[in-house]
Amino acid sequence: MFTLPQPHLSSIRDRILDAVGQLSMSLGAGNFTLEQVAQAAGVSKGGLLYHFPSKEALLLAMGERFLQTSESARREARARLPDEPAADLKASVLGVLCPPVTDHCQGAALLTAAANDPALVAMFRQCLADYTNELADWPGAFERKAIVSLAVDGLMLREALRISPFTPEQRDAVIHSLLQLADESCTPASAQDPANPDSQQVPS
Repeated sequence: MFTLPQPHLSSIRDRILDAVGQLSMSLGAGNFTLEQVAQAAGVSKGGLLYHFPSKEALLLAMGERFLQTSESARREARARLPDEPAADLKASVLGVLCPPVTDHCQGAALLTAAANDPALVAMFRQCLADYTNELADWPGAFERKAIVSLAVDGLMLREALRISPFTPEQRDAVIHSLLQLADESCTPASAQDPANPDSQQVPS
């Protein structure tokens, strides 16, 4: 059966998900009603239920959009970098900490919601497992690359919760150092300082 195209469906979905993010920040994840979401998004409750039949579906879709946006930012950062051993790790730093669009409301709301949503936790766990496999495949020592990744996650978490005390200058300096660490982490062992072969060993 022939149907007319619906170019505004994606924008309606995004508007609804934006409303969920804002309500989650002001009321707490899961404490909003579907009526509140519909009113904040400027749609009817029937229109909301057409796209998302439950709160769980709303939060899951918001999580999927967050991960898709993060991956897109990482790919864009990678496309701007030259081909070098640390390019993928650097793209992960820049994609998370310097994305084209920063949505702290969405990030904080998802962190709160994940505590009580097994489906959301499972989605994030799988995404993190996939990323860890990629990290292991990139050049360099896994543990050093993991340290860079953990530092990025820590700063992202602080900023999502709006508790980071860094000034803009301090933040820029931290990101600059993380990019330097990414270069060092992806340097082949044969190219490291032969005068200090034990410098990277973990003390027992």
